[in-house]
Amino acid sequence: MDSVAVACGWAGTALAVAAFWPKTIMPLRWLMVAASLFAIVYFAWERNWPPLGANVLILLLNLWRLQEMRKLIADAEKANREELNFDWLTPHMQAVSFEAGETLFNKGDEADAVYVVAEGQLNLPELGIIIGPGAMIGEMGLFSVGNRRLSGARAMGPVRAYRMAYRDFEQHYFQNPQFGLYLVRLMVRRLESNLSRYSGGKAGPVAAAAPPGLNS
Repeated sequence: MDSVAVACGWAGTALAVAAFWPKTIMPLRWLMVAASLFAIVYFAWERNWPPLGANVLILLLNLWRLQEMRKLIADAEKANREELNFDWLTPHMQAVSFEAGETLFNKGDEADAVYVVAEGQLNLPELGIIIGPGAMIGEMGLFSVGNRRLSGARAMGPVRAYRMAYRDFEQHYFQNPQFGLYLVRLMVRRLESNLSRYSGGKAGPVAAAAPPGLNS
């Protein structure tokens, strides 16, 4: 059994080192799970309790994070297959509220966050549209030159929304390629809806329940 324990110890060490190789977070998490399992066997056999406890905690934390990421990706995929909405993203965002007439940002401002409207309506004056619950606003600033707002946004009444800073938005985007892919697909679907609306000659404000347009 000593040789098996030693083999587990070396396997855990090798897997922990290998975890530094992946460029994306999911494979890294799985490698750390495997490394912790081998380390637990080794330290349990050696009756070395402090590192054993540490590896149990590391195992549980990695499994928890894996579950969170898998749920995020699954929710994004579901949203991509079904209706055009961003409800799946709100659990990862901060709840915010605005009073009637309050300005979220102006055209040309430096873009620093995206918003998903939960309740109320926002007026985008430069685009001539009104968005309502379920619409995302602000993500285009992440991809625009200089990260500048393409339009201002003002609350038409009391508004409840969710906010995510770009640094967190980018983290989800780059650490989870599947999440990034589904997000891009959702944005393309929004652009297609917007182009279809304008090519059909529908000018003026957009109803709150309609798909969001080219939001700043």
